[in-house]
Amino acid sequence: MFSVFIPVGATEREPERLADTLDSLRAHAPSGDVRLTLIDDSPRPRRLESLWPGVSVIRTALWDRRAPDPFSAMTAGTIEALKRAEGDFALKLDTDAVVIAPFADSINSILAEEPSIGIIGAYDVAADGGRRDWSMWPALIRRTGRPVRAVRGGGPLPRVMFPSQAERGAARRAVRAAEANPTYVLGAHCLGGAYAVSRSLFARRELLDWRPWVGTRLGEDVVLGILCAAAGLRMRGAAGAAEPFAVAWKGLPAEPSRLVARGHSIVHSVKDGTHGTECELREWFRLNAR
Repeated sequence: MFSVFIPVGATEREPERLADTLDSLRAHAPSGDVRLTLIDDSPRPRRLESLWPGVSVIRTALWDRRAPDPFSAMTAGTIEALKRAEGDFALKLDTDAVVIAPFADSINSILAEEPSIGIIGAYDVAADGGRRDWSMWPALIRRTGRPVRAVRGGGPLPRVMFPSQAERGAARRAVRAAEANPTYVLGAHCLGGAYAVSRSLFARRELLDWRPWVGTRLGEDVVLGILCAAAGLRMRGAAGAAEPFAVAWKGLPAEPSRLVARGHSIVHSVKDGTHGTECELREWFRLNAR
């Protein structure tokens, strides 16, 4: 048994995306093996419970007010979902990810062979085969302990936040612990479109507090990279041939037929890109991988 959590954005198209992604999950993972959590990111809660037997739909206090930056709601929802995770691992899927083959045995095999792993996904190797660049994140990470956070949102002026001393202290301690981990490079993370979190990480409940990260402008995948390293664990790439993840930040990392031939299990992103429109890509995978 394992957990799956999916953030569902606020746009009108998101429930349709979610339904197709769930269909792809259902085709390659028996529903009895899956503990599903949906993170409803709409200002008005939607009826998502009917989409999967026994699904858990969560919201956090952050949704009751305007999120201070584009990242905080995702970070809060992800950490809340990990608090509810059960089983051998927790799989994160965005609604523009699609499951194209069974994946649980492969992930479990990696975790069994390498128990020091906290997160598995598209880690150090980019979609084009080059090294991933994390250089934009260290400066933001080092600001997390400051008493004032100026966050640029939708308005002309930055929004000023005053995190509590406890929140600042928790962020500083996590960053210091992460930097003490010799396997960690500041800012390193598995790309957020789809990744797996080990039980060894989500069982560390004392680290699963989203409040220190609100307004930091850090992506949820970057925050999880910090928490993984702070827990004394490491991240592992699994985006090579016959490995589960074929994940790119924008569009698919290769043509759909090549991703199937390479033996991947989970692809991201099927939004409109160089390999076709979202409708075309979802239909191709529906016909050829389910």
